[in-house]
Amino acid sequence: MSEAAFLTQAGVAELNAQRPEAAAAQFLAALRLDLRQEQAWLGLALALALQGKLGDLVGLADYRQRVLGDGFLFFHGAAGMLVGYRLYDHTRALARDLPESSPYHLPALYAAGCAALLQGDEDAGFAAFGRFKQDAAGRGGELPIGPDSPFNVAWRQAMLIEDRAYVDALGDGAAVRARLPAPHFAEPRFGAAGVALAAACDANYFRLFAPGFVRSAAAQLPGMSVHFHLIEPDESARALFAELAAAAPGLALNLSTEAAGPYRSGAYYASSRFLVGPALLQRYGSRLVLTDIDVEFVAPLDDLLAATAGCAFAGFRHDGAGPCSRYPAVLTVWDPAAGGTALLDRVGRFVLSKLDIEWPFNWMLDQAALGSVLRWAKGEGIGIVNDLTGKHYQPWLRSVGGEEKAELIRAAGQAPGAGSTRAV
Repeated sequence: MSEAAFLTQAGVAELNAQRPEAAAAQFLAALRLDLRQEQAWLGLALALALQGKLGDLVGLADYRQRVLGDGFLFFHGAAGMLVGYRLYDHTRALARDLPESSPYHLPALYAAGCAALLQGDEDAGFAAFGRFKQDAAGRGGELPIGPDSPFNVAWRQAMLIEDRAYVDALGDGAAVRARLPAPHFAEPRFGAAGVALAAACDANYFRLFAPGFVRSAAAQLPGMSVHFHLIEPDESARALFAELAAAAPGLALNLSTEAAGPYRSGAYYASSRFLVGPALLQRYGSRLVLTDIDVEFVAPLDDLLAATAGCAFAGFRHDGAGPCSRYPAVLTVWDPAAGGTALLDRVGRFVLSKLDIEWPFNWMLDQAALGSVLRWAKGEGIGIVNDLTGKHYQPWLRSVGGEEKAELIRAAGQAPGAGSTRAV
């Protein structure tokens, strides 16, 4: 171990012993020997914050810019680290203290908004993201927001999320909807469960994930009506659906299709469940469970459905950073008898309003729609499964897929017709 690495580990030990001043000295000594000690940079930022020396943290980012040229991204990472360590007040103070002219103004605003949400101060959080959107307007060309940049995640989440006024003013989306191919439905087959389960995807995702989805549903959800909405289907995907239907007689498998249209990004495929969802509520006349296709069920949904009875919407809350990460789209439940159709329609109209945003700035559009509309709804008819059951989604289903899934997402985002030319 080099002396710089040894000093870095000594600094970590001092932090763990809650001696931030001594930790800062060790990290500084490490950096004097080797500027490549990334853990020392972040450790020093944390030690300075713990001492309340937020101005020195900004100065550290300035120094990082002079010696390594990436002060902006370092500051963004350091601010995110403060949120991760639950130093929410420190993070919000950092944003308050920085002038708008600071090069770190935007990452500080984003981190402060995330900290406010995690403190339960939703108004302050959405105010921070609104200010981010205003102050970032027209600056996309000068900031590191490309698909491989750590700041891309912050940029797209802050730019996609919207407050109540935007959601309240949503139009019917008719102009955008007119550009989409009309979905084609067959006569529905009804299972005995009295609840419908649906997922939407393109042909590539269907081939990769539908077999496991159906096998697990057959094992855990007997009698369920299962609906797949398939975008740009091909013959092999249609043949696979027929095979799956024959292999799972305990499920009532249904298929709707949608021809290729102007939007072919992963964000569109992920969001399309919310566009077709109102029609599915009407066709099945029952509660509708919308899920990702890249999941497998590990337990029956009976207790989840019982706990969320009477809710227009039910879903999970993720208690981590990021406004578009708060409400995962992995599994949501909609009840037409409790007002779920109107709420789901508004989520779909939100999606329509932002479909022209290009890749890689549109990923998480589905969850931006959920987060924005759920804030607009002010809790009325909203059931959060975490609060109702004390559980997140893992007792009922698991996400599947790895690099192959990630590659399909990237390929879809870069396909012709993946979006327009707007970053905001």
